[in-house]
Amino acid sequence: MTNPPSSILALCRESNSVRRRAFRKDLLAALRSSESPVIIDLSAFATLDHEDINLLLECTALAAGRDTQLFFVAGSPGVRLLLDVTRISSLVPVFESTERALAQQPPTKDSSHGSTQSLPGAHP
Repeated sequence: MTNPPSSILALCRESNSVRRRAFRKDLLAALRSSESPVIIDLSAFATLDHEDINLLLECTALAAGRDTQLFFVAGSPGVRLLLDVTRISSLVPVFESTERALAQQPPTKDSSHGSTQSLPGAHP
């Protein structure tokens, strides 16, 4: 049996409060309906501001509350660095492209230690 396709949501670069609310609504719908990972595509961004970081943290909390795997796609080194500095990348796998994220399976739990194994191609 094959996994259902992942949901891919692109965060708009020209985000304002109305677009952020619409994105959050789309995210909630994807989290409710998806049995496979939800991918947030940040590849249009060269950097992130504090509102973007807050939104990504909220996305992470929403996904965790629904027990849904979340992946971020960060095409630029600046975005990957910010995800590392804010420690978001320690909570959510970060990939260089949607193709790499789509090729991954959700991390498996190591039953002996209860820890999540890292995914090849994901940034720590």
